Amino acid sequence: MKRYISLTILSVLCFVLQTTLLPYIQLAHVMPNLLLVLTAAAGFMYGRKAGMYTGVFCGILADFMYSRVIGIAIFIYALVGYINGMANKLYYKEDYMTPMLSIAVSDLLYNILYYGCHFLLRGRLNLGYYFSHIIIPEAIYTVIAGFFLYRFLRWLDDRISPREELILKKGPNDI
Repeated sequence: MKRYISLTILSVLCFVLQTTLLPYIQLAHVMPNLLLVLTAAAGFMYGRKAGMYTGVFCGILADFMYSRVIGIAIFIYALVGYINGMANKLYYKEDYMTPMLSIAVSDLLYNILYYGCHFLLRGRLNLGYYFSHIIIPEAIYTVIAGFFLYRFLRWLDDRISPREELILKKGPNDI
């Protein structure tokens, strides 16, 4: 339960950061997608249910703020959380490359699905321009920001649910 409460609070914090501070630190007119990083990391660290929960909540926040159509971001974020949750078995605490690769693939998937839902269906077929000017720069920027957010999430996870060491007692017959 503590995990879901902390994911809800982190979702709101990332949403506030993404809507207030990050527009001021844009590079090449793109900014990192902290909600996507949180969704991917939650799925990767905690599994499918937590990834989908975080994805749905982040999608609701994103849809209410940025979209005229409610449901597209919810679907995309929930899908990203679920897919990353399936990779939960690959989660190894000291590994940074796999989560960063997961965040990069999640950002590419998010942007391709976003392009398909918002632009392609309206007849805007300039995928090459969108890919080179929006998708790739945002993926790079999101991975860089995701590295720091992922480290913070790991630190927070250690504080919320610390790992207990199993102490084996020696019996009278053990040497």
